[in-house]
Amino acid sequence: MYLVLATEAQKAERDRVTHSAWGSPLTVEQFHQRELRLRAHPWCAAGMNTWLLCEDDGRVLASCETFHNDSWLRGPDGQHAHGDSFSIASVFTEEHLRGHGHATRMMDLVAVELERASPQGHAAVLFSDVGAALYRRSGYEEVPAWDWHLAAREQPSPHRVDALLGDGDVAAALERMRRPDAPFYLWPSPAQVGWHLERERIYAELLSRPQPEACGAVVGDSTALWAMMARYGELVVLMLDARSGEDAAALLEMASAVAHRAGLTKVVLWEESGTAALLARVPGATRVARDGSLPMVRPLRPGLPPVAAIPFPRALWV
Repeated sequence: MYLVLATEAQKAERDRVTHSAWGSPLTVEQFHQRELRLRAHPWCAAGMNTWLLCEDDGRVLASCETFHNDSWLRGPDGQHAHGDSFSIASVFTEEHLRGHGHATRMMDLVAVELERASPQGHAAVLFSDVGAALYRRSGYEEVPAWDWHLAAREQPSPHRVDALLGDGDVAAALERMRRPDAPFYLWPSPAQVGWHLERERIYAELLSRPQPEACGAVVGDSTALWAMMARYGELVVLMLDARSGEDAAALLEMASAVAHRAGLTKVVLWEESGTAALLARVPGATRVARDGSLPMVRPLRPGLPPVAAIPFPRALWV
């Protein structure tokens, strides 16, 4: 067995093979077009690879994708040093090939390649929809995960935002957000947030859904960014930097109204240590155990903190 980077033709073939896992409600051809558009996005073009685990005769046994992320690790001097982390997605083995350890073998080989590719490598991360057991075998450890849900509705509120944000405001919005006070963290680039908004556009077009009127909002020094997940009828909050409970309520109530006007059913926010106490004070927000997208981390170097201390905003998801 050996690991190889996929050619364009092999990527197209994997699009058709993996449609059964991630393509619904798109047709096979629509899913392939979605993948072509996403791979052409600047964030993917700059840091995405598609990996294949192949049998000696060239037959593909398993596949996955990796994406580059910027990350920061606090050193002994208290300062954060910049490095590279890598998100792994779309891990797939065809049903008739499962049960032989192909995915585990591929994940181990990919980690070796990531360590080799970056002398400043920090971690490999993934968001598992199949539980933790498979990836624990390759050295990954899960991060506790909770969501907050808020129904999409127009509602009278004493809270008001200062402005809604559009695609062109993303870079400035990220710049004004506070970085996590954590020993290690990944931080999305404007291009990665733009990738989420490109997914939104693709599904809006293919499913004939209206796009939300904004991708975020600001109130005072507080900021939120969000994107539509049309497949599930949700508006997901990608990033939230709320300086007070009132600001959190204002931003999430605006997200709720934007979601309602786009025909969505709810707003979903991933819990982080810095947001949990604020979210508990937002009227109508409920905390639920996350169903899927379980963050998992494999260190690529010694010195990373316990994974429970690593924050994961939704913008990091792939």
